[in-house]
Amino acid sequence: QIILMSASINCKEFADYFALPVHNGLNPACVFKVEGKPYAIEEYYLDDLKNTILCKLPYQKIEEPVIVREMYKVAVSLIRSFDELDMKSSREKIHVSVTPERGSVLVFLPGLDEINYMHSCISNMSNKRWQVCQLHSRVVLEEQNNVFLPAVPGYRKVVLSTNVAESCVTVPDIKYVLFFFFLISVIDFCLTRTLVCDEETSYQSLRLCWASKMNCSQRKVTVTLSSLQRCPLGTTILKTKMLDMGPPRDLLATALSPPCVGDVEHTILQLKEVGALTTCVQTEENPHDGELTVLGRVLAQLPVHLHLGKLIVLGHVFGCLEECLIIAASLSLRTFFTVPFKWHVDGYRNKLFFAGNSKSDCIAIVNAFKAWQACRQKGELR
Repeated sequence: QIILMSASINCKEFADYFALPVHNGLNPACVFKVEGKPYAIEEYYLDDLKNTILCKLPYQKIEEPVIVREMYKVAVSLIRSFDELDMKSSREKIHVSVTPERGSVLVFLPGLDEINYMHSCISNMSNKRWQVCQLHSRVVLEEQNNVFLPAVPGYRKVVLSTNVAESCVTVPDIKYVLFFFFLISVIDFCLTRTLVCDEETSYQSLRLCWASKMNCSQRKVTVTLSSLQRCPLGTTILKTKMLDMGPPRDLLATALSPPCVGDVEHTILQLKEVGALTTCVQTEENPHDGELTVLGRVLAQLPVHLHLGKLIVLGHVFGCLEECLIIAASLSLRTFFTVPFKWHVDGYRNKLFFAGNSKSDCIAIVNAFKAWQACRQKGELR
């Protein structure tokens, strides 16, 4: 027996896909739903807090997945109102406290630019005792540790986070979760950045789009496209060729959420350009299929992008494997050079220093890594 557990998958879709034939029909797979919550959660929509918010609610078009400037003011107003909620909650308790506990606030934002703008809005509130922290994929270790430390007595900790706090990180002392959404009729304002792949160039980028209802429910501690529908298909097609179960276009069409046929055909052409597939299948030319080459079999085993995999292979051929491994590993990350908040100019200067006269990002990465490695060997780094 195989048990699949998830907080966001479409259960009916999975159950129907793995259905078994019974009495001339199909019997869907069993679905078990675990009821109950570990703690009580109270939900408030902005319509419920109209009397609390001091600014006017802006109008949001569902065709434009953006955060308008007025919504940042609404968020700041909400955080300010939490002081009154804490005082009210403290008065309702048996043992009244003169200084009520100021619970931490978690604010979900779609990206780093939105986090920086929200940070500037909060920083302008000089009369408020708020301890602001950031949580995203590019935050340095010291800033990340501040998220998990308790706030300074008398201060409220405000964590500005991307969806990394949705499933990867749990902040223990969170009392309020702010989604940046509001309801005008039935409009949901949750945003996220989703990895998408350009159909012609296979270039990956993060695109701002609406978050699904399941993602929003997950953050409480419209279904998005599956990985096959929004990620590069190169490695997937190479693995299907190793299975030798027919043309990749036909095999992938049987998947739970099959990719677009055009994307499959375009990826096969790219694999032929890279040299991972031949132009013929059993001596017959086929534009939608090809035989695996030696390079293709190697690329299918490497857990990196196809072009980075070819870089590693060429590095082995030309005797510069170490440097190519460093470059490939760094290019697999969003950024190699960590830059603390508001230190972007110094970070850029350091990058220019390691690049030297080459003016190359790749050379800068290799030099920076070797400098770090030399310091580590001397014991200057822990």
